[in-house]
Amino acid sequence: MNLPTSSGTSARRSLMKGAVALSVVTLAVSGCGSAGTASSAGSDEKCDASNTKLVMSGRGIDNEYYVAVDAGARAFAKSVDAEANYQWIENNDDSAKQLAQITQILAESGKCTAINVDPNENAIVPAILDAAKRHGAYVTVQWTLPENVTPESYGPTFATFMSENAETQGYGIAKALFESMGGKGNIVAIQGLLDNTAAQGRFKGLQRALKEYPGITLLEDQTARWDRTLSQNLMQNFLTKYGDQINGVWAANDSLGLGALAALRAQGRDDVGVVGIDGLKESLTEIANGDGTGGYIATNQSGGTVQGGFGLAIAYQAVTGEIDPAAEPSLHRAFYLETHIVTKENVADTPQPDETAELDFSDVWSVAHEPVFPQK
Repeated sequence: MNLPTSSGTSARRSLMKGAVALSVVTLAVSGCGSAGTASSAGSDEKCDASNTKLVMSGRGIDNEYYVAVDAGARAFAKSVDAEANYQWIENNDDSAKQLAQITQILAESGKCTAINVDPNENAIVPAILDAAKRHGAYVTVQWTLPENVTPESYGPTFATFMSENAETQGYGIAKALFESMGGKGNIVAIQGLLDNTAAQGRFKGLQRALKEYPGITLLEDQTARWDRTLSQNLMQNFLTKYGDQINGVWAANDSLGLGALAALRAQGRDDVGVVGIDGLKESLTEIANGDGTGGYIATNQSGGTVQGGFGLAIAYQAVTGEIDPAAEPSLHRAFYLETHIVTKENVADTPQPDETAELDFSDVWSVAHEPVFPQK
């Protein structure tokens, strides 16, 4: 078994962190005095459905996963008759833009702001939390959690962290791929943003599966930054470099996997299995139409609607005083959703990713499947 890492990964990660850190410092300083006429953290204003700003921050609605996230968030807003106060903001993989957007909304809406955010990178999470804390707002964070920053250590502003267990996701799709390959052969791996908790965890899951399948060799891994076009181009490069040596592709999400699939089909490589994460409609269709050995093999249906809806619901209930994050148990402060691996065998029973009819927000903690950290 061979576990090489892509050349230049450490250097790229260091450069990326440095650039983001500079942007974070600049924006955090510039936002400190921009409260304007917004309600301050110490004001007596009562926050309720009529005046609470509901914010969902993600990368781009052109990504089908975020279509599901937005659908879930809108479903929650509708459930409290606050659709007019809901705002989706997208940053197109620009961390500085994401922080600037959130800072501006906080300056306008103050403490009556409930934020559900999927941060691009670990580095901007503390700045987002600090901005919310200055105004007395509350934040739910999805997927990305930097070291030494947890809801319980930071305080109630950080209402909760919710995610799927990224390592379990990466491990589950890897096993599905390896089994479809008969437990032997060569793969390439396409990673997401390197300074991203979910991407890091998913790759750890792949590495765990590789240890269990000594007949599988990882030829190379590279990042395509969650971008489908970059993934297609990277897969073309892999095919040029390794040709018929490639028997499978592990991708950190479905956008990357579908990009790789397009490159494979362009060269007539229908024999190569591909796996990804998110359970997008297109990937579910590919799995259903495939034979389980080549083409799209498996995905994990990340709970986009659940993350969008319940993440926003928790932040909202913290803002309105319905819950006190500081009084909640550890399971509620940082938790994983249940993980579902979708293959040819169960794809027919898998709901569409943007389905919201079954969402029930009467108990916002009902989706907390397992704690991220040991419970106290």
